[in-house]
Amino acid sequence: MSKLRVLFIDAYDSFSNNIISLLETELSVLVTKIHIDTHVEDLTALLRPFAAVIAGPGPGNPSNREDVGLIAELWSLSDGIVIPVLGICLGFQSLVHAFGGKATELPRPRHGIETTVSTSGSLIFRDLPQVSSVQYHSLQVTLPDRVLRETGKLARWFGVRRYDPPELIALAWDFSDSTPGAPNEKKANGILMAVKHARRPFYGVQFHPESVCSSPKASTVIKNWWELSLGWLRHYRPQTFLPLSVIIESWKVLGVDHQQYRPRMFVSPRADIASRRAKSAAQISLDNHSQQPSRIFPSSESHRSLSSPPTSSSFASLTNGNPFHHSYKDQCISLGKLDVPRILDMLGLTESEVVVLDSEKRSMPKLGRYSIIGFVDSDTIKLSYHIESKEVETKHRMLVHKEKLGATETIFSYLKSFMEQHKISDGSINVPFWGGLMGYITYEACLETINIPSWWDTSRPDVGFAFVERSIVIDHFQDLLRIQSIRSNDLQWIQETQNILVRGMIIPGISVTTPPEHRPSVSCIKPNEADYARKIQTCQNQIRAGNSYELCLTATTHIKTTPLVGKASSWQRYLKLRDCNPAPFAAYLRLGPLTVLSSSPERFLSWTRPYSLASTVQFRPIKGTVRKHQTTPSGETRRVSLKEATTLLSAPKERAENLMIVDLIRHDLYGVVGSGNVHVRSLMAVEEYASVYQLVSVIEGTLGRLHGETAPASAAGATTAPPSGIDVLAASLPPGSMTGAPKKRSCTLLQGIEDGPRSVYAGVLGYMCVGGGGDFSVVIRTAYKWDDDASEVEEWRIGAGGAITILSDERDEWEEMRAKLQSTLGGFDVRD
Repeated sequence: MSKLRVLFIDAYDSFSNNIISLLETELSVLVTKIHIDTHVEDLTALLRPFAAVIAGPGPGNPSNREDVGLIAELWSLSDGIVIPVLGICLGFQSLVHAFGGKATELPRPRHGIETTVSTSGSLIFRDLPQVSSVQYHSLQVTLPDRVLRETGKLARWFGVRRYDPPELIALAWDFSDSTPGAPNEKKANGILMAVKHARRPFYGVQFHPESVCSSPKASTVIKNWWELSLGWLRHYRPQTFLPLSVIIESWKVLGVDHQQYRPRMFVSPRADIASRRAKSAAQISLDNHSQQPSRIFPSSESHRSLSSPPTSSSFASLTNGNPFHHSYKDQCISLGKLDVPRILDMLGLTESEVVVLDSEKRSMPKLGRYSIIGFVDSDTIKLSYHIESKEVETKHRMLVHKEKLGATETIFSYLKSFMEQHKISDGSINVPFWGGLMGYITYEACLETINIPSWWDTSRPDVGFAFVERSIVIDHFQDLLRIQSIRSNDLQWIQETQNILVRGMIIPGISVTTPPEHRPSVSCIKPNEADYARKIQTCQNQIRAGNSYELCLTATTHIKTTPLVGKASSWQRYLKLRDCNPAPFAAYLRLGPLTVLSSSPERFLSWTRPYSLASTVQFRPIKGTVRKHQTTPSGETRRVSLKEATTLLSAPKERAENLMIVDLIRHDLYGVVGSGNVHVRSLMAVEEYASVYQLVSVIEGTLGRLHGETAPASAAGATTAPPSGIDVLAASLPPGSMTGAPKKRSCTLLQGIEDGPRSVYAGVLGYMCVGGGGDFSVVIRTAYKWDDDASEVEEWRIGAGGAITILSDERDEWEEMRAKLQSTLGGFDVRD
C-alpha cells in the first residue's frame, strides 16, 4: 500500500522540519509542507489527498489571524470534510482559542525549558502517566469556564463539567514551575498541556515532542495520535486508503496537472533556466518531503533548491571564451621551524591581498588541524555581490564583468554554478583544500536568504570571494607544509616557493611580532550600559509577547587609531590578536576594500568532499558563556576553574540558549538532507578558550542520494543532482547562534532593536573547495575595517553581544558582552 500523506502547515517556525522528520521516520508517512499564508482557493480540495494535518508551531498569538493563517480555517470545516488534526504549540493554542479558550502571557515564558507533564494516561497518552519534554512558549491557553471547573485534577483530566457537551477535553497539565527563581511547588491550576475535541478528531499539545531533549515518550505521543487517527479514518474515510492512482484524480480539482506533483530533486547547474520557472503560490506541489527536502512552500523560500544558476556564458567574457582548465600539482615538505607569520613574511604577503585561515595557535583534533594561506594576485578571479542592486561583479586581470541576477537567481546559485565549472577531482586526499573560492558573506547578505530586506544602505560589497588557485596548507598535527596550485603550467611557482621556504628554515629571520616603537593614538567608543540594558528589556518584552523565543542581541564598538609605524599595520594588529586570543578559526583577510582580523572560536558549517555521492555536513554552534576571570565583591580578580564553569553552564538558562540553537540548526539541516539524516554528535559540551568557557554542540548530517532513490530528470531532460554543501550553506544562513529563534521573526525584530548594520560581523568567512568540500566560521571575536574610508585614520569596528532569553539578567548579559568584546580589544591594546 502507498504511504499515506500528511499535510504540515508551517507558521514560519525554526523547528518545523524536526517535526517533519519525526513524522516521516516514526510514522512512515509522506509529508507535504505549506505555509500559513499560502494562497489556497479551496481548502476542501487541498485536503482531499491527505490523511491528516499537523498545525505547526510558530511565533505570535493565536488570536492574531496573521500569526495563524490557514491553521484557523481547520477548526471550522464542515463535518463531512473534517480530517484528523494535531496542533503543536501555536497550533495547539489556535485549537483552544477556536473553541472559546483564551491566551494570556505566562508569568515566566518557557523557551528551551525541560519539564515533566502529567497526563490522563489515556488516548494519545495511553500508558504514559508522565512525559518529559521541552517547551517553547510565552503564552498559555485556558479552557472556557464551562469546561474547566475547580473539581480537582481528575475532573480536569477527563473533562468533568456542568455544561454538556464540552467541546474540548483537557488531557495533560504541567503543575510544576521549573523556572529558576520560581517556587518549586505544585501549582493548583497548572499550565494546560494537551486537549482533544469532544467529537472531532482534533488533538493538540503545547510541548515540542521533536526537540532533541524531549524524551522518547514524547515521540510515543505522536505515534499514539497516529494510531487513533488511522482508526478514525478507517471508520469515517475509508477512501483514504485507496491507491495513489485513484487519489490523483482528486488532485486535479486544484487545477494543476498531477505530473507537477512528482517528486523533484535539486536541478543540475547546467540545466536550462527556462525549465525552472517558479510556481505560483496557488500551485501547491504535493511532493514527497523526504525526496525533495529543500522544498519549502510558498515559493518565497525557493532559494533553498539553488535551482536557478547562471549559464556558463556568464563567465566566458573573463577568459575570452576559453573554457577553464585546472590541473592540481603540489609539493609537500616538512614544516620545521616555520609558522604562519613567518611564512607570510618570507613570501611578502603581509601587505598584499591574501586570505589566511589560521588554526596554528589553537589546534584541536578534528577542529584546528589545518591552516590555509590563499594567494590573491593579479591573475586571481574576484567575485563581489551587492544585495541592493542584485548585481554580481567579476574581475579577472583588467577585465570586469557585471551581471544582474534574474528573478529566480540568487548569489548562491551563481556561486554553485561557478564552482561546478571549476570542479576537479585529482587533488591530494590528505588536505581539505585544493583551491577554490575563499572569502566572506556579510550578515545582511545572510538576511537575503530568508527574504528579509536590510534596513541599512551600504555601497560596500555584501559578498566577496577570491578564486584562489595558489595556496599553502599546513598540517599542524603532522608538521607538514603543502605548496599547491591548480593553475595551469605552474610548477615553476611551486618550486620557487619551496626554495624560499627551505632557505627560511636555515637562515634566521627577523621576528614579525616585534612591537612598534611607539603607541598609536586610539579612541574607542564602546556600547553604553544603560542603552544595552534597554535593548535587553525590549528583547524580553518581545519574548513575553510570544514573538520570539530567543534574540541574539549585538552592539558595535568603534575604534579610531593611527596606523602602526612600519609596514603591514593591519597584519601587526592581527598578530597581537592571535597572541591574546588564540582560536581554532582565526583568520586574516585582505580582499578588495575589506580587512578582517578574526579570532573566532566557532565553526558555522563544514562539509566534506562527496565520496561515493555522500558528504558529511557539520555545525558547531556555541551558546552559553562563562567568563574565565571574574571580579569578587572585594574587587579582586579570581580565575574560574573548568569544574566551576561546567556547573555554571549546566543552569537552565545556559542550556536553554544552546538547546534552542541546536533545534534550529537541526531544522535548517533537515530541510536539505532530508528526514532521518541529521544527528547530534555532541550536546552542550564545555570547551575552554582564552578568555571564556563556552557550551558547544555538534550537529551532523549526510548529503547524498536520499533513501536510495534515483534522482528524476528535469522538465528539460537535464539530469538532476543531489544537494551539495552550498545548498546547505544557503539554507542555513544567517547563523542561528547569531539570530535566535524562530530565525525569520527574530531577525526582523533585531533590525528594529539594534542601531545599525552588523556588516561582516555575524556573517561567515571561509572557503568552497574545487574538490567539493567547504568550511566556514562565524565572524565573531573579530575586528574589521573598510580600506576605502577616505581618512588617514584607521576606523575599526568590533561587534559583540549575547543571546537574550526570558531568563537573562541585564547585568550578567552586559558582563558577557564585555568579556567577548575585551577578547578582541586586546589586539588594539585597549582595556576596560
